[in-house]
Amino acid sequence: MTSEPISREQVAAVTTELVAAELEISPSEIALTDVLKGLPGADSMKLLRVVSKLERHWDAEFDDEAIFAARTVDDLITLVQKHLGEETAGS
Repeated sequence: MTSEPISREQVAAVTTELVAAELEISPSEIALTDVLKGLPGADSMKLLRVVSKLERHWDAEFDDEAIFAARTVDDLITLVQKHLGEETAGS
């Protein structure tokens, strides 16, 4: 079975949507270069909930060090993409 690779744009859309929903802001208020802790309403608990939702959405478990190293929205997208790439390589 061949599945379409998931694009960075798709990962970005899901990530931005989950961050926005958790922080109760509009996705349009989020730029990929935004520092996660600098987003309106962001705190460590809400950001951990975002990571948990990303893990459930992508059926993934991210490395703790990688999670805490993610500073920007783009870093989270890269984290997901690395996991998806490893999953594809392992198939």
